[in-house]
Amino acid sequence: MDVDFYGSPDGRILTGEYRKGGVQRFCLSEKTAGGVLITEFNINSEVVNQVYVEGKDNCAELSRYIGVCDCRPVKAGGYRGIVINARCSACGSVGLRRSLDAVRPSEIRSVPVIPLFACGQCGKSHYSLTDEYLALLVQSKSSLFDKEELEQIDGDREASVRLLQEYIIRIFASKKISRVKIE
Repeated sequence: MDVDFYGSPDGRILTGEYRKGGVQRFCLSEKTAGGVLITEFNINSEVVNQVYVEGKDNCAELSRYIGVCDCRPVKAGGYRGIVINARCSACGSVGLRRSLDAVRPSEIRSVPVIPLFACGQCGKSHYSLTDEYLALLVQSKSSLFDKEELEQIDGDREASVRLLQEYIIRIFASKKISRVKIE
């Protein structure tokens, strides 16, 4: 796979697009205060997977994650922040920025489980949660569920993900945080 790596002035590495599972993806790697955060996005800039590894080299960890043999030369000047082409529910402006982009990677001490985005105009928070990401999250955090819940999830994954989405919508609605709606 031939993928370009683009570096930001603060050390983030963003890949160019690549195909995975028959769909276009891109990845972001950030060397945080305690390890490397790798976030994989779909073509709409929605998070489809997020992993945290205890490595020290974000280029090497990113290369391993996307399945290339070695770290690519990181190109300067091609980095762009992560923006979802969605309308703000408060002010109507289009283009929500990933909230973690406002923090220097070395200062990131914790990562929200649900990816957050903010309006560049008014600052209103929005969350993005794809079914794919939620299913992977449930799978990776199976210890949080009891035996009966796991049997229900395994029995009908799609229905379980829909139910979890409904619960999450209610939780975020009570906090007045809107779900991202792609334009």
